[in-house]
Amino acid sequence: MEKRKVTVKHYLNYRAKERIFQRDKFFPLYIQIIVNGKKAQIKSRIQEYLKIYRSDIERLTQNNAEYYNLILEGYFSERLLDTIEKKQIFPLYHLMNDEIAVLKRIIISMRPFDNKDFTLFNFGWEYQMHTTEITKIFDNHIKEQFKKELHQLFLRTIDQDDNRQLFKIVNFFINYLNWNNSFSSTYEAASEIMAEEIKLIENLISKELYTSIKAYLAYLGKVNIVNRLFERRQEGRITTLSYLDWQTEVKDQVYKEFIALVGEQKALEYIISLDSILQRTIKPGATAA
Repeated sequence: MEKRKVTVKHYLNYRAKERIFQRDKFFPLYIQIIVNGKKAQIKSRIQEYLKIYRSDIERLTQNNAEYYNLILEGYFSERLLDTIEKKQIFPLYHLMNDEIAVLKRIIISMRPFDNKDFTLFNFGWEYQMHTTEITKIFDNHIKEQFKKELHQLFLRTIDQDDNRQLFKIVNFFINYLNWNNSFSSTYEAASEIMAEEIKLIENLISKELYTSIKAYLAYLGKVNIVNRLFERRQEGRITTLSYLDWQTEVKDQVYKEFIALVGEQKALEYIISLDSILQRTIKPGATAA
């Protein structure tokens, strides 16, 4: 009978250029993946997950800047890895175990044992996309679409005397709002001080974009990202609210919250809208189910 086994483990990439600290050789942390004989080696993303644990790493390294930077850049020595394993050092031990668990969840979601097209080719990209913060994906996508439609309105009204007021509003939105900030903060701030102008714009943008905006703002109101972050941080876990989380738990949870907020039909529209954004970003060419 064919074995159905998924093996995921960390290792030091000795082929990479070493870095020396106090006579110890440090190498970047990598991950080996084996699924039914298929193999892949990818770089660990632990340096991304450590950003919120900087104070813990400062204590671990006793404020030694060189040692601190090595760990935050994802470099480890054999001795350090051994110590992490034996002493279960927070948060490194917990993050490494969580990373393994996340990778196994991604692999299982790809149905490796009954999908004849399953491959580990380019799995590093799969890992990155599945663990990207979905709130950032929503925000960036909607911001770009909103700016795009603003520019379309700008071009339509630039020479229309009977639309001078609309032209001025659109011009202000394009050139005077700070688009370096998140879309949600920019939009909510504008809604407070320019409520009538925002309403006018909302009546002119596409239905798809309008639904996306309302769905995203409702999502932010129902998903307590801050509480989730601190809960996970206390456990030494990966704090990202990821596409993998969306697939396995968050989507259903948010849908139920939306039903209570706006009713079943509108809730379904909101979920389809958000899911479509993720599908286009994570799985280009796919459509939301």
